[in-house]
Amino acid sequence: MSALVIKNLPDHLHAQLKQQAQRNHRSLTKEAIQLLEAGLSGNAPVKAPLPPAVKLRGGHIATIEEIEAYIADGQK
Repeated sequence: MSALVIKNLPDHLHAQLKQQAQRNHRSLTKEAIQLLEAGLSGNAPVKAPLPPAVKLRGGHIATIEEIEAYIADGQK
């Protein structure tokens, strides 16, 4: 088998890989191999699509900015 050394791996990626490996009960190496195999074979997990926009009363579809403003108003 070949070896692969990854230099300058960002700390946040290392932490994410470590957490995912722990969740899947794998070593860091086995988790990295699993992710590489899935990504290169085209079998990477696909995130679910977002649900369709919901129209508010009057038929208005809120923008993300409006939604954030509504949330902020509710937290006051």
